[in-house]
Amino acid sequence: MRAGTRSGWWVVVGGSVLLTLQNGLIMSAFGAYLVVITADTGWAPGVIAIGYAVLQLGNGFIAPLTGWACDRVGTRAVARTGNVITAAGFALAATTGEATQFLAAVVVIALGVSAAGIMPLTVAVVQAVPERRTLALGLLPTGIAVGGLAVPLVALALDAVGWRITFFGVAAVILVVGQLSGSVLPTERAAARVAAAAVAAADEPAGPLPAEVDHDLRGALRTSAFWLLVLGHGSALVAISAVNLHLVPLLTHDRGLSLATAAVVMGVLSMAQLVGQVVTGVIGDRIDKRRLAAACMVVQTVVLVVLALAPDLPTLLAASVVHGLAWGLRGPVMTSLRTDYFGLGSFGTIMGWSMGFVSIGLVVGPLLVSALEAGSGYPLAFGALAVVTGAGSLAFVVLREPRPVRQPVGCGQAR
Repeated sequence: MRAGTRSGWWVVVGGSVLLTLQNGLIMSAFGAYLVVITADTGWAPGVIAIGYAVLQLGNGFIAPLTGWACDRVGTRAVARTGNVITAAGFALAATTGEATQFLAAVVVIALGVSAAGIMPLTVAVVQAVPERRTLALGLLPTGIAVGGLAVPLVALALDAVGWRITFFGVAAVILVVGQLSGSVLPTERAAARVAAAAVAAADEPAGPLPAEVDHDLRGALRTSAFWLLVLGHGSALVAISAVNLHLVPLLTHDRGLSLATAAVVMGVLSMAQLVGQVVTGVIGDRIDKRRLAAACMVVQTVVLVVLALAPDLPTLLAASVVHGLAWGLRGPVMTSLRTDYFGLGSFGTIMGWSMGFVSIGLVVGPLLVSALEAGSGYPLAFGALAVVTGAGSLAFVVLREPRPVRQPVGCGQAR
């Protein structure tokens, strides 16, 4: 598939569908799985929390390899392979009888989610939509928000047929719908794009000044901007991953709401996230992305304090809406800042390593809340999340664009 503007928007649609499946049937649904699986098996809640952390670990720590594979074989092959692995993992999980077997199946799911998840899909969109990139990156994660709306349906399935049959159904949906959606992703490799750009550049007369070129991985790692983005993004994901897993248990176990009501709250949160992402996509290229990210982090910090202390449903619902809006506004900015700062030549590799580092936050968040909740309850646990995001907002305050890399006059290609 050529990376033209018209085909690029189909890539956004296909990627959004894949993210809808992953978030609606896996990430946002894991809180409901925690409630039902622990009740059915007698396993400790920490087992499911570890499983969720494994998913986040795989989605991040395998990202450097996934990014490298996207640059070498193309995003379509990587994502479609990931769909098959994810479906196989759910089928295995449905047949497990021991906690260790369940966690082993989750490892398989994590491998698949990493290969067909946000990282390779972001690479695909950046490759396919050279213009209006922030808008495209804002629309891509709408699948995450739409997926959150599916959590009430997952809860109904869990109540009706149990978690094992539900898992078999999830495997079938991912295998069929996921493969169809993945068929629109680009097959072009980064090496081919770079070669084409080099040919185009060779046909142009050399100018009197050195040309700016994209950062490679080594150059990006040497900048403070790379690490400040890791710190800020990672601290945000500490809260995002923890809320995704623990909001439903917080509402049911700690605040006495029904599973159905808690699932509706998750759906409302996802709708707010969707609104935030679309808004960022429309205005993202007209505002200071760094300041927007810092402001969203401050808002999320306040929201976490409210979630820790609010006793009534209306306040909890309002806090969830604000959390979703701030999440949606900030999310696309993370990727857009990286493309602005480091370019596209090694984007898949740089993005992969970035996700590898920020995934520490994805793992720490759920486990931190699980540990603190077991000892002192959810108020202290969510208060600790607020401290993390408050500190992370400072990374965006001091963030600055790195100096551009310049190619000496007369050189045929970037070193």
